[in-house]
Amino acid sequence: MSAAPKLKPTASGRPIPVSRSSAATAAAPRRQHARPESEQPSRAAHLRAVAAPEQARSIVPFAMLCVAIIVAALASVLFINIAMTEGAYERRDLKIEIAQLAQERDDLVSELEASSAAPMLAQRASELGMQSADSLGFVSLEQGVVLKARAG
Repeated sequence: MSAAPKLKPTASGRPIPVSRSSAATAAAPRRQHARPESEQPSRAAHLRAVAAPEQARSIVPFAMLCVAIIVAALASVLFINIAMTEGAYERRDLKIEIAQLAQERDDLVSELEASSAAPMLAQRASELGMQSADSLGFVSLEQGVVLKARAG
């Protein structure tokens, strides 16, 4: 639709602008005169109950829901971050404990190796009152005798 007003020609030939509202009011009386009075409906027939206009809905509940969702998301991120931090500290403590236990194991293994060395075993045996054998042989457990003896 154009924004230019409608022009109505006059008897002099010069057009004059006509607005919609003036055209509607000019046409309205013609319609009323077109019907005879007996055919016109009564005014009471056109009256009816009209529903109240709907109230504009407030955006406050929606805004509160959005704020609650954002707060819940931030709180869950905070709790997850705290849990991960606690897990990181526990992991660090466990790594330190593992390193200490590995060092203790290494110390025990080196002590065991030193104790099981031949010179150390000979010293411990002499402390217990054992003597070194002059010859080596095999012992039969069933008979309880030395089967073969050889010089060492």
